[in-house]
Amino acid sequence: KVTEAKEASRRALHDMKRSMPFATATGLDALKHIVVAEKLTVGVQYFGLVVENFDLTDQKYQTAVEVAAQNSLFHIIVDTDDTAARIMKRLEKEKLGRVTFLPLNQLKVDSVRYPESTDVAPLMEQCITFDPVVRRAMEHVFARKLLARSVDVAATWSTRSHLDAITLDGDLCSRKGALTGGFVDQEKSKLRAHYALKTAEEGLKELEKEHKEMKEKSTAVDQQVSNIMGEVQRLEAKHANLDHMMSRTEDEVSKLEKAIERHNKQVKQIEDDVPNTETQVTSFDGQIARLREEMGTELTSTLSDDEQAL
Repeated sequence: KVTEAKEASRRALHDMKRSMPFATATGLDALKHIVVAEKLTVGVQYFGLVVENFDLTDQKYQTAVEVAAQNSLFHIIVDTDDTAARIMKRLEKEKLGRVTFLPLNQLKVDSVRYPESTDVAPLMEQCITFDPVVRRAMEHVFARKLLARSVDVAATWSTRSHLDAITLDGDLCSRKGALTGGFVDQEKSKLRAHYALKTAEEGLKELEKEHKEMKEKSTAVDQQVSNIMGEVQRLEAKHANLDHMMSRTEDEVSKLEKAIERHNKQVKQIEDDVPNTETQVTSFDGQIARLREEMGTELTSTLSDDEQAL
């Protein structure tokens, strides 16, 4: 999806460049790098293209707004003429194309009195919205433009009010009396190309954000898996150590059981031998008694009467 979005963005950018003069397209390519190189603050010193600084209140006004602005859509809004000079110096030095600047501090727009009629409306108020910070630039481009209900109405009010009047179909009646109209090729529309590029870039940005989030989640999951694997290895090592200790304990228990078995056999043997021993002792006691009797009789018989009387 990201690849497809990048391709859509590339095509939209190509169409956008085709809708503007070559020198302008070349200059716009270099602007982002120059803004960074000059350390300009976006939204304070550098505001970008006119077309990037307003939104249509309704898509039906696209043709009228584009006809009203013409190539002013690609003029660059900056805060001061000094900022414009810094950028122009870079463009000229590096031969990076040409662009037109609208320095807010130098733009002077006379107060415009709009006709009170339901057939026409101030184009700037009816068709677009913008940040008040760039109001002077928007007034410079759109203040003297009317949105007219029809060509006849446009012709009438452009003459009466000395303002350019444009219909929804893009027919333009200039305040100088010229009438421009006819077929409008939407495939070559500057605003259409701009909005296609904007949509493609927003889609790409969203997909890249999702891709980044998914990558971060994947990294987090990989880290969790790594931690779990580390814990598994630690537990396996502990288990192996316990197995080893258990094996040694089992060997020792086996040895002790064998020793106890031998001891029990010895005890049993001794217990079995006790009756025989007791019998032998009794026999020995009897023999000793008989021997003592025999020894006493023999001794008496060998003594004299006086010795026996003693």
